[in-house]
Formats: sequence, C-alpha cells, structure tokens
Amino acid sequence: MHIYTKIKRSVLGLFLIAGVVILNSCDHSTIYNESEVLKDAKWSETDTLFAQFEVNDSLHYHNVYLCTRVNALYPNSNIYFKVILTGPTGQHVTEIKSFEITDKTGKWLGKGFGDLHSYELPLFKDLTIKQFGKYRVKVIPYMRKDVVVGIHDRGIKVSLGKEIF
Repeated sequence: MHIYTKIKRSVLGLFLIAGVVILNSCDHSTIYNESEVLKDAKWSETDTLFAQFEVNDSLHYHNVYLCTRVNALYPNSNIYFKVILTGPTGQHVTEIKSFEITDKTGKWLGKGFGDLHSYELPLFKDLTIKQFGKYRVKVIPYMRKDVVVGIHDRGIKVSLGKEIF
C-alpha cells in the first residue's frame, strides 16, 4: 500500500506541474484571434476578411496582425493588402500594406516546412487607442489579380502590446 501512495503522489505532482506550465504558457495579451481555411487556397479580392473586437484598455498599445498560411502555389515573393480600421464613432484609417514572404532566393520567411508556411503580418503595430468601444478591421488582397492563389488560411489577431507611459 505504501508504494501505491508514493506513485499516486508522483503522478499527481506531475499533473500539477503540467497544469502550471500550461496555464503560464497561455497568451493573456491576445484579445481577439479568429481564422478560417480558404476553399481551394484561393482568396478573391471581393472576399473581404472582417474582424470586430472590443477595446477597453487605453494603458497598453494594441497590435493588429494578419495571420495567414501560404502554400507552394503562391507565385510571388511579396503580398499586398488594403487594410481599413474603423473606430467606434465611424472614424477610419485606410492603408496599403506590403510584406515580403520570401527572400531573394525564394526561401520562405515564415514558420513551417514543406510547402506550408505561417506568417503573422503586422497590420498595425504599437497602436495607441484611447477610445473604448468596438473596432472593425477589413483586409482585402491588393494584388494585380482578382484571385490570389496559394493562401491556405487567413485570420486576424489583436493583442495588447507594451504599456503606454
């Protein structure tokens, strides 16, 4: 009976340590994170990516990312997007964003291996938001083609950045 008690305590201790590690590894700074797989790995310029998130913290910068995975069918070394951020009172900012996704030799810059690579592309970095409320992000491919081939999935992630002093 004594050996079983020691084993139970050891197993319980391992579960406790694993639980602490898992809880500490959670990203508490993420306030929004949604993504979707694109049918046939194609993103049409008429298929706008929308995200709506709530801001209730003016003490930290905010970061807005486009999270995407690109496969080997993507033919270019860079990618362009039109991004529109709309605030709670209707004010908006429109920007054209360009990102390099391969180096000059064609090597993928994202994380991954094989023909699928992940990117977290900064749409707005260290954004100061002083007005609480609902914000909306729209992302539209801004390429020379109506359909961008090789985009496996897409999503928006919004996280709190460093504290504003």
